[in-house]
Amino acid sequence: MTVTGINIEEKVRNYEGNNDFIKGLKPGLMKYGRLTPKQFAVAEKLIIQEERQTEINVEELPTNLRAIVEYKGESKFVLDLQEKYKKYRRLTEKQVQAGYKAVDREIQKNSQKEVNIKLVGNTIKLGRNIARDIKEENNLEFHPILVDVTEIVTMSNRAMKLKAKLTKENGGICRCCGKTLTDYMSQVTGIGPVCAKYVGVEHPKTKNDVEQFKADMSKKIDEIGEFEFWIPKRQIVQWNGSASLIMKVK
Repeated sequence: MTVTGINIEEKVRNYEGNNDFIKGLKPGLMKYGRLTPKQFAVAEKLIIQEERQTEINVEELPTNLRAIVEYKGESKFVLDLQEKYKKYRRLTEKQVQAGYKAVDREIQKNSQKEVNIKLVGNTIKLGRNIARDIKEENNLEFHPILVDVTEIVTMSNRAMKLKAKLTKENGGICRCCGKTLTDYMSQVTGIGPVCAKYVGVEHPKTKNDVEQFKADMSKKIDEIGEFEFWIPKRQIVQWNGSASLIMKVK
């Protein structure tokens, strides 16, 4: 007999769940080939209840709880919470918070494995918006476009928080605005005269001044120190600049 699309007797016959009443019906059903009306009614109620427990509209769940329900990893703790929610349709706030933290830790761990880029020690080219935010947050007079990564502070599923300093290397473009350098002095120093003024170092006027300029620039960069910023992982791609390895953030 089929009710709401569910063949109750077939469900009882093949039942592998934990409900003792339904399991107790199996021998009689196998022997007599049918359930009594009362047995059928109770079994129907219990089976439909179990069927509905598996129907969860994840789109309507809070973010933390949804992460637990959709979890497909191997954490026994999270899987136990997932099973409890499917069975009872409720978890305590403490359970949800602990479960979400476990899921998030696993996501971040896997996320770090997926980013096969050695950033620390390399130079990256920042987008204008990120450079502008760094300028405003650190009260700088220039936009740090080319920077040397000194540390990966933390990593989420979609972005990385980095520490960096304005690069001392010549990347073939202005390190403070990203424009192509056209005159000789700017090309050999890696910065144009206007941006050098904003950094606070006098731009060299002759070839003999270049080494002193580089020393002054290096000292100034050390004085400015490190700054922190977030970059989306999807924006990190290879960039063929003139430096040995420069990553570009579009």
